[in-house]
Amino acid sequence: MQHIDAMFYFMRMRMKFSSPNDVRATSTDCLLDFKIRSIFDKFMKDVNAIDKHHTLALYPTGKKLWFGSNWGEVDHVYIPIFVDKRAHWILADFDISKWHLDVYNSYFKTIRDVAVLAVVDPLRYILPHILRLSSVLKFTTPDRPLTYSLCKDIPQQTNGLGS
Repeated sequence: MQHIDAMFYFMRMRMKFSSPNDVRATSTDCLLDFKIRSIFDKFMKDVNAIDKHHTLALYPTGKKLWFGSNWGEVDHVYIPIFVDKRAHWILADFDISKWHLDVYNSYFKTIRDVAVLAVVDPLRYILPHILRLSSVLKFTTPDRPLTYSLCKDIPQQTNGLGS
């Protein structure tokens, strides 16, 4: 996991200090995904399981990560997601203005859509909640889960997992 976090650290640094004409984006670390999935069942029973003091509420402020950006100042948030049973990483591109996740899986020959949806679903519900708690957006956040698309027209791995 450390190699994924290192890669995203350098991406955040580059995005934070790039020229204003470039894409306005930031990324999270792999812990966001793990933390969201670990509390998801509890959250679905009681949304107050995540309040404004919860560590998840810090992510949208940009204060949780080195070179993190406030999500109210970016258009996209890139989120690495780990598919447990297959030891495989996928990527979610959260387009804030569209309230939408584009999900990229480079190995859908082995990692089926149902496995991807199982790890993406918690983000669809919890990301809107932590955005409301953090109050970083300049618009009223919709009171609904994020929509999503599984992107299929992308390059695919051919030589096994982790390659």
